[in-house]
Amino acid sequence: MTEEELSEIWKGDLLGFKERGVAFTNLVTSITDHRTISIEAGYGRGKTFFRERWAKQLEAADECVVQIDARLSDHSGDPVVTFLGALLGMVPEQETKRRDAAFGMAKKIGIAGTKAIARAALREGFDELVDAVATGDGEAGSLHDIAKLAGQDLSKAAGDMIATQLEAEKARLELGEQLNLLHAQITKGRDTDRIIILIDELDRCHPDYAIALLEAMKLVFDQDGFVFVLMVNRGYLESVAEKRFGKAPEGESYLDKFVDLRLKLETDRLSSAAEALASELPLAIPFGDHEEFGVARAALLASELAPESGLSMRQIKRVLDRVELACLIYAERPIDVALLVWLSFKDGAGLRFDELSTILPHRFNIIPSQAEEILARGNKIRSLKDNNDWSNKQNFFIKENLSELLTLSNEQLRADEMNKDYFYWARVYQFLAPHYIPEHQAMLDAVHKLQADT
Repeated sequence: MTEEELSEIWKGDLLGFKERGVAFTNLVTSITDHRTISIEAGYGRGKTFFRERWAKQLEAADECVVQIDARLSDHSGDPVVTFLGALLGMVPEQETKRRDAAFGMAKKIGIAGTKAIARAALREGFDELVDAVATGDGEAGSLHDIAKLAGQDLSKAAGDMIATQLEAEKARLELGEQLNLLHAQITKGRDTDRIIILIDELDRCHPDYAIALLEAMKLVFDQDGFVFVLMVNRGYLESVAEKRFGKAPEGESYLDKFVDLRLKLETDRLSSAAEALASELPLAIPFGDHEEFGVARAALLASELAPESGLSMRQIKRVLDRVELACLIYAERPIDVALLVWLSFKDGAGLRFDELSTILPHRFNIIPSQAEEILARGNKIRSLKDNNDWSNKQNFFIKENLSELLTLSNEQLRADEMNKDYFYWARVYQFLAPHYIPEHQAMLDAVHKLQADT
């Protein structure tokens, strides 16, 4: 595959996933037996984007790839059906004989697989009963006690258990052979006999179905030639398993039962991704001519706020979507787009100016109440000399820290000609401050009401 083709597949990749895709492709194409790999990342960290693009890269490398969206498939209630349906989709429709053969084998596998899972559930339930009536010295109680605890007659409980065990054992013996034949039908004519199954959205489907799907993967499809890749939020699945099975022993985890190799998806590209998104903001009328009011400054600020926010990439995109909508809806107004970026991040992540003052422009703190306080202090000065000293001090602060405001006209400040002789600091605090931040916040608040809840 050429670099140009690879770049086309990963078009729109802001988080540097292409490099991960290349590395992970080299890894899975070296596997010749059965493996289960987890690719782990938190909510909104790009798992689905990566899975979709990586699948295209694997297919371009002539790999046999099956994608399963667990959230969309949990309506079936049967994970074996989910797996088989996805696998059968790989058999070309025009090859009728191959499809008929594959469907026949799939039916047998489905029956055997369901029995295998039932057998495992029965075994786990039986073990729980034994544990429940264990004597003080750790020896199990009598079968009569166990059956009584189960609320069944001893002969019925034992008979059902033996019959189910024998039936499931027979199915298990057929399962491997049928699965190998189905595998051969799917991979026939390909350069590889490896089937890569990518499973996504386990953390967004019903918890019981997520557990059942993992169990089916282990019990039914634990065969050479199948490589399972789980796109998971590990913390969530572990919490689900703990609620169902209890806390795992120290140093162990539920997913360790299924996963041979753990990989991490997240990269350190959050800042550059946020900057790239913000650089596309559709600003029509900048608040002023100074570069501080331009899109480039807003993009730089987004790159600095992204890692400080603790937000996922999905959440950051939503934060910047609000700014984009505000720019479009209020295109006829002068906008300080960097201020909108700050206010949107502040609202979305609960950030505070005083905690981030080293990276934020001072103008973001020109709030009406502070301006009123400064003006009130100035009005209390009666001495001409003291008044001049006070004014010079305020002007110096603005020149040193708010120089971009010196470029604003009276019209932009909303000060009429009668006020042109005011000290500049007085014009900023008296005429700009009352509307500057409140009106930008009002834009975002209005947009927020238009956005659908996530």
